[in-house]
Amino acid sequence: MIGQTKSLAPRLTYDGIVLNLTLDAIQVNTLVIASANASVYHEWQSTDWHTLSVEEVQKQLSADVMSGLSTNRAAERLKQYGLNKISPLPNPWLWKIFGYFFKGFGSILLIGGILVFISWKPLGQPPAVANLALGIVLLAVFVIQAGFNAWQDWSSSRVMASITAMLPESCLILRDGLRSEVVSTEIVPGDTVFIKSGTKIPADVRFIEASHDLTIDRSIVTGTFYVDTR
Repeated sequence: MIGQTKSLAPRLTYDGIVLNLTLDAIQVNTLVIASANASVYHEWQSTDWHTLSVEEVQKQLSADVMSGLSTNRAAERLKQYGLNKISPLPNPWLWKIFGYFFKGFGSILLIGGILVFISWKPLGQPPAVANLALGIVLLAVFVIQAGFNAWQDWSSSRVMASITAMLPESCLILRDGLRSEVVSTEIVPGDTVFIKSGTKIPADVRFIEASHDLTIDRSIVTGTFYVDTR
């Protein structure tokens, strides 16, 4: 997520706010915040971070944008909140396949098809060809809608995979008053992060200051190629 937007779904392990970014050599105050469980997630999600002052944000996150977190504090928070990455969902294939066939009107189609076949034989005296044709159509629709549900699920999984692939591998942060490069998954709540123009933002962020010509590409979120001006 980028800018002052919030995560789209609880499946995202981390929420972020940023306090000390660098865009085109212009200092931008940012601060990254993360959550690793549902209670903390909803607590932070309900907070309007963009309405808080820099001092209030630092106080809530126990952070200092000038020196960053200490190495020990960062290690504690990493252990507490976990890695800054999208957590994979459980993938029970048996239940997924069952859902492809029976969610929505699937069960109704199957029951209807069986009843129509029974009305064809043995109840039909004589068996009506129309009932046979209708039963075949209902079962065909039953199978087709299962295939469509499977295709939708596959498409959604590709979207999530593309979002994961867009996350940067590393980023520049401030620890113990010194800049250092770390793996983006090791960002923790309260980290001060530096981002240059063209760099992918590693977490949900909240801009405190930015240059007047700051633009953000949120096409992965909005589905359009429109670039936001902040």
